[in-house]
Amino acid sequence: MAVMVQTSNSFTSITMTSYNNRGSGTNRNSSKKNGNVIEVPKSLTKERNQTPLNCPHFDTCPGCITNKNYDSIPTIQSAKLFFSKYESKAKSSKQSRYHENDDDDFYQTVIPSNIHHYRTQAKLVVRSKSAWGRNGCIFGLYERNSHNLVEIPNCVVHHPSINEAIAVLSKATEKAGTVGYNEDGHDSGRGGLRYVQLQVERKTNKVCMTLIWNGENLKDCQPDLSRLVKACKKLNPNLFHSIFCHTNASYGNSIFLRGDHHWHPMDGPEFVREIVPGTSEVDIKNRKGGLLHFTPMAFRQGNMDGFDAIAMHVAKEVPGGSKVCELYAGIGVLGLTALSYHGKQQSGSNFDDDEDYDEWYENEDYDDGQQQQREPLAWLRCSDENPANPRCFQRTVNSMPSEVTGRTQMKRQKSKKFKKGRKKNNKHSKDSSGEKTIEDLLQGIINDDYNSQESINPRKGKVSYMVASAAKALHEGQALGADVIIVDPPRKGLEEEVLVQLCKPHNPNQDYTENPMFLQGPKYSINWANDASTLIYVSCGFDALARDCDRLLKGNAGWRLESSTGYVLFPGSNHVETVAV
Repeated sequence: MAVMVQTSNSFTSITMTSYNNRGSGTNRNSSKKNGNVIEVPKSLTKERNQTPLNCPHFDTCPGCITNKNYDSIPTIQSAKLFFSKYESKAKSSKQSRYHENDDDDFYQTVIPSNIHHYRTQAKLVVRSKSAWGRNGCIFGLYERNSHNLVEIPNCVVHHPSINEAIAVLSKATEKAGTVGYNEDGHDSGRGGLRYVQLQVERKTNKVCMTLIWNGENLKDCQPDLSRLVKACKKLNPNLFHSIFCHTNASYGNSIFLRGDHHWHPMDGPEFVREIVPGTSEVDIKNRKGGLLHFTPMAFRQGNMDGFDAIAMHVAKEVPGGSKVCELYAGIGVLGLTALSYHGKQQSGSNFDDDEDYDEWYENEDYDDGQQQQREPLAWLRCSDENPANPRCFQRTVNSMPSEVTGRTQMKRQKSKKFKKGRKKNNKHSKDSSGEKTIEDLLQGIINDDYNSQESINPRKGKVSYMVASAAKALHEGQALGADVIIVDPPRKGLEEEVLVQLCKPHNPNQDYTENPMFLQGPKYSINWANDASTLIYVSCGFDALARDCDRLLKGNAGWRLESSTGYVLFPGSNHVETVAV
């Protein structure tokens, strides 16, 4: 079984295999035949590791703790120590890709992106420049262990567009007389800019900006909000992709609150689009690729270049022909990347020969079996509890080739044929009764209504999405029949019930089914992950990763650790993203 783990700002990959006869076992370890799945050459990681940040804010900014030697931070040292206790078992395994005579460390460290300007998303605190409050705002991070603001203009890890947006915001708040939020005067009245989120669309270098305002609704933010938006667009009309407002009148440090009613589009398109990892611009032009769709309401990695490497690593760990269940999926980046990667040859895309293809994936040391025919995934089921994700997921799937997704692409437009025949003035017609007519159903199919329940049926077709927590998704049968389970939990790690299910031993007496309707016996006796032979765990918190790995490896399910890799997504900080397979 493969388990992949991601921790905070660096990424580690771990592989686990089951000793017992878990699932059919047909796909177990088949990905290991491909050899090293790491996208980044060792020489490039070594070079980046010795490149200094040379940041002017290093002494005061709380974000960074080291100026170079990014793989020697305390979190990575702890990870190496933790995984060393499983190293001998992994290297002695005949099925493992690592062996006793290998020179490579069991826990490998990778720096997947440039040291400078890698951060394509930033969330910054806002305060007034002075006590008077109407002469503009300052932007930055909280000083360690305090609420004192540290300004970080021209930060060397921020994308240039983010630095430019901060400069524009500083001038715009002066012109508009914007008041920064004052937590000491929270109850003195509405208004005040609390935070700002800046997200860069890499293709255009434009910024999707979200202004987090102290107010219950949009009315509480006016007229200051409209003045600020107008000033920003006037100062640099070509910088901003879109502008949103998020109303937050709560106490504490929470940046975003749950609920669609807190989000208000102010200007520009709804979605920021990014190319699906492993896809070239040539693929996109030839309609053989796909575009990830993000809204500010959906989770998006702070270093998209680095996370592309992680997504490709996961995709290559997934054996061809697998049935894949992704929990904690967000908008489904990991699962959709695997779907795209294994469907490439089927859709006729020859992206490895494209001259414009990013050299990132041209690592001559890597043999991913490209000479062999890739077998497309049988199906992909994704789930997450954020209700904003399905819309992004559906848009992404619709941008991908139908040969890969198994869906027929149709234009979302109203049918003149049905519209013309409706009797709008008939008060007794079925159209006004609230019932769905045959025409309504056909109209929904033609329009591909994203908001209809039918369009996101959890087990409908080759690719599907369910809005649910990981535990609920398991109990709804999302992982039934799945060969591979991908988990990408938040920093706190896996939910207890998810761990309980993954630690259950394979039950040979449980009937194989992909639908919970056909399971017999009480629910408490069912192993909802009974068929999985590969687990890929991506974690953003090392402490939770260590706890969960111990549970998985010492449980009755028979998981065995195969490999571990650490990705330093945010060089300079004390964080590591960990992938365990």
